[in-house]
Amino acid sequence: MKNKIAPMIRLALLAFAASFSGAASAVTMLGQTPAPEVIVQAGGYEWVYAGPCAGEEPTCGPVLLHHDFSFATDAQWNASFSSIDALLAAFQYDGSTGTGLCAATYFNTVYDQCDFGDAAAGYIWHSPLAPSEGHRTNPAAETFLVRVLADAPEEVPEPASLALFGLGLAGAAAARRKFSK
Repeated sequence: MKNKIAPMIRLALLAFAASFSGAASAVTMLGQTPAPEVIVQAGGYEWVYAGPCAGEEPTCGPVLLHHDFSFATDAQWNASFSSIDALLAAFQYDGSTGTGLCAATYFNTVYDQCDFGDAAAGYIWHSPLAPSEGHRTNPAAETFLVRVLADAPEEVPEPASLALFGLGLAGAAAARRKFSK
């Protein structure tokens, strides 16, 4: 009896250890530069699918921001994707297999997979593409990160544009007075 139990225990321990192998791979790549093949370029930005949970608390697994990736603004979302379908197409989503480009192993602190089905259902964290506020703020909503392309022109903030326009008008008015005398 003793000889039969020992192999069973070893087999159970091996199965238990194997169940954690996915999480271990996420931890070993966490914080490293994401592979170029999981980065999507859209709207003058680089995007990664960072994981199956909201980016910050409350969440089922927060993401670690690194390599200039950050949470996207509504303006960045709108400049890059017109719909959830466009987002999923950019990340090469295959509905029959439920797979696509996923960078969770580089960013998510708990999980190493992306739940494309949740994204297809509109659970996209802090995105204006989400169909409702509940989809947008759900702790289990999918997180995408963005960074500005190195060669992209910098955006001029709106207050600065207005100030430049105002200075131009003032200069034109001053020049007109000078020449009308």
